[in-house]
Amino acid sequence: MKICPNCGSQLNDGDVSCVYCNYRFDNQAADYSNTDYNQQAQYSQQPQYGQQPQYGQQPQYGQQPMYGQQPMYGQQPMYGQQPMYGQQGYGYAPAPVRPLATNRALWKYIVFSIITFGIYGIIVETKVSNDINIIASRYDGKRTMNYCLVCFLFSWLTIGILPIIWRHKTCNRIGAELRRRNLPYTFGAGRYWLWNVLGSLFLAGPFIFTYQYLKAMNILSADYNVRG
Repeated sequence: MKICPNCGSQLNDGDVSCVYCNYRFDNQAADYSNTDYNQQAQYSQQPQYGQQPQYGQQPQYGQQPMYGQQPMYGQQPMYGQQPMYGQQGYGYAPAPVRPLATNRALWKYIVFSIITFGIYGIIVETKVSNDINIIASRYDGKRTMNYCLVCFLFSWLTIGILPIIWRHKTCNRIGAELRRRNLPYTFGAGRYWLWNVLGSLFLAGPFIFTYQYLKAMNILSADYNVRG
């Protein structure tokens, strides 16, 4: 048994229309089907070129996604959105490989180097050579030699000349990366020759250089941790 939605009369299951009010049941099915189709078409309809997509719709190529939507491949993300995997949005850089140390300090360098008979200083220099490669190699295409190789292998082979060349080039590279990133700190090989070499004539020179050297790397590392 079924009920007529128009007059409420009870009818047989096989009736296609009501025998009392002549209401046809296929009209009801058509109304429901048209409504479902219109709602589905309205929700899934793609916006035309030049229109902003509504919530739940994907923007077409060349359109800007609305706030809260993910940009499609080839589109620039709006402010506050993250680019999709593999995309480079304007103002975005690849995420850091790992957070770099920004807590290098002169007092730790001096105290721990004395306690460890110079080993701590070698560790710090080795980390500097690794970190500057992480920060700058994708831009300048250079590689700074690991300081352990410089210290334990090439230093005695070159009668102490290579460590001087290594420090000169490393300081220049740090200074170049600071300038490329427009960071407000000036550093370069001139600081090495002025304070560490000529400054060794009086006691404070090498300490002043070491302070500037570690500060420059802290600034670079902090900027890399934020901008990549």
